[in-house]
Amino acid sequence: MREYTLWKDQGINHPFRHNPLVQQAAHCNVTGVWVNTLGSVLKLFAEGSQLKGSLHSSVALYPGAAGERMTGKLIGLIGQGDQPTFTMSVSWKEGSITAWVGQCFQTSDCPVLKTIWLLRSKATLEDNWKATRIGEDVFYPQKKCAIDGVV
Repeated sequence: MREYTLWKDQGINHPFRHNPLVQQAAHCNVTGVWVNTLGSVLKLFAEGSQLKGSLHSSVALYPGAAGERMTGKLIGLIGQGDQPTFTMSVSWKEGSITAWVGQCFQTSDCPVLKTIWLLRSKATLEDNWKATRIGEDVFYPQKKCAIDGVV
């Protein structure tokens, strides 16, 4: 608050005070069914600080890596606040594990989950250098929502 008072005293407005792009954050609810840009389906249920659910992957490192059904049980944790951070992990059939960290954002009319993931595959000591992959996932609600007034 002191910083803003100094700027105000000097005739300088706080950079975010009247910025129309910065709005009061609405609550972002992670519970529900989500789909990422590759078509994977994420089912999440938040209970307190715990996350539970499943992920049906539309991709696999190699045939069978994620199991026949390509679905894994998901566990995780969620932080507090209107746009909470979270972490979730899935253990796949052949021994690989994927972990995501991200945040739930409530955009104008539609929530979005922005995440970074790590996929760790089983490896020998010699192949350790190539056993971890990193990427980004964006999940949208499976139910259509209005974006900029268009459904």
